[in-house]
Amino acid sequence: MVTMSSSSTLPDSRFAAPSSTQENPNQPLLNAVLEGFVDGIVVLAEDGTWVHSNQKGRILCRDLGDGHSSNLLPAGIRAMGQYLVESRELYPEALLELTQEFTSRSGQQIRARAKWLNLPMMDQAYLLVSLENKTRSAQSTALLEAMQYDLTPRERAVWVLKRANRTYEEIAQELYITINTVKRHMKSIYAKRKEVTELIAN
Repeated sequence: MVTMSSSSTLPDSRFAAPSSTQENPNQPLLNAVLEGFVDGIVVLAEDGTWVHSNQKGRILCRDLGDGHSSNLLPAGIRAMGQYLVESRELYPEALLELTQEFTSRSGQQIRARAKWLNLPMMDQAYLLVSLENKTRSAQSTALLEAMQYDLTPRERAVWVLKRANRTYEEIAQELYITINTVKRHMKSIYAKRKEVTELIAN
């Protein structure tokens, strides 16, 4: 985790979403590559111009925004880009990669990683920002484990929430059950998980 400076000497025009789209002859290929990523991807030029993104990147950026600004690039992502630019100007030999976690407007936990993207065929450096929806990843993992452990529908619901780091009290409130019921389901889940783990080990 890198602590970013709260002030910036960069002009406001940097790190803004594009006002218009320009046709790029390599656009179809670029689109196909970026859409194949599991994470959201945003590519920024060195001057902060929004170059491209995949659909997941645009969706996550909208969710991370304040809902009022016309600028699609969230303030937190802009700050990460500005920090990388400032750091490169001060320490040109250092290769930094920033990691920051945000809570989106919809309550999703989003992990953002920003680093320089230097490729031989490019005439300039670009900033690559990857956005991972940690909440969605935890849900997918929990559902896969629910299948592996052969959980009942109610146990599956409890396990998905537990995997999302919810407390027993929060699980009970969301599922309209008592805390003792949550504990009973968790005891059953852990027993089934242990059984599967031992079976795999043997």
